[in-house]
Amino acid sequence: MPLKMLSHRVLFPVCFSILAYFAGSTVLMASPTDSESVIPGRLVDIGGYRLHIYCEGNGMPTIIFDSGTGGFSLEWTRVQKVLSRRTRVCSYDRAGYGWSDLGPLPRTSERITRELHTLLDKAEVNGPYILAGHSFGGYTAQLFARNYPEETAGLVLIDASHPEQIKRFPSREPKIRRQVRPGSHTHHIFRLLLHPDYPEENMLTAHRIIQSWHHRLTWREEMNVFTLSAKQVLDSRPMPAVPVVVLTRGRRVWPHNAYGNEMERVWMELQDELSQLGANPVHLIAERSGHMIHLEQPGIVISAMQTMLDANFSGE
Repeated sequence: MPLKMLSHRVLFPVCFSILAYFAGSTVLMASPTDSESVIPGRLVDIGGYRLHIYCEGNGMPTIIFDSGTGGFSLEWTRVQKVLSRRTRVCSYDRAGYGWSDLGPLPRTSERITRELHTLLDKAEVNGPYILAGHSFGGYTAQLFARNYPEETAGLVLIDASHPEQIKRFPSREPKIRRQVRPGSHTHHIFRLLLHPDYPEENMLTAHRIIQSWHHRLTWREEMNVFTLSAKQVLDSRPMPAVPVVVLTRGRRVWPHNAYGNEMERVWMELQDELSQLGANPVHLIAERSGHMIHLEQPGIVISAMQTMLDANFSGE
């Protein structure tokens, strides 16, 4: 069913095996002494520091993936490989993550969005773009569409952050998490873990990256200005009339108590609101996924992107 014909929330269980999307070659991590030839994609100077971008495929519009806090390009490998058979698909590392250089402070979404726009220009990655943002990366997608409407073809928001979530969430429980994974929303960082569904053949590389000091520093700096980033989205220009697809986790992640019940209720309410941002709004539920939908049910992300292309860009 074309996405533009859907305007309500639907359950989206897995209807085919996702194991094929977790197969692939190992990518080597580049340390400062490693040859840049081992880096997938390339490093592009955007004005005194370099960002890493990796593109596959041909065609328009170009899909751009942006990760949640602590995430980076490697997590999109399986989704990117499948979609690149249809159109051009790029994943990149925000400054300080993956293979990108550290960037200037503060690490706000406004700065990140400008850096992404500069990167695409310098790398000669032409639009229009479908911005696909997971979690905190959803702020980048929303700001890019608002700031560069003529270059934006659509948005896919994957369990994405809402700019009013901090204000509308209930007060936090006093318990502090001791272990966190990329894409979570906690401000307390002690030990970084990979998601258990991360491709096994890439875990060593990803583990080395997330344990690096620049990765930890960048994560902390993004979280320190999370509230400011949210305000920047709220204060930005109106959303252009582009197709918007929202993918929301269907599996509960908050505790089974009054606090957790309210968190779950508010999160779904915020996700519903995100789905109303643009033209032909669509809200899909990844029934068997937690927050990391693109790792837990990557086929849903692939299917949603392909259906958006079928529904809105089949004649281009």
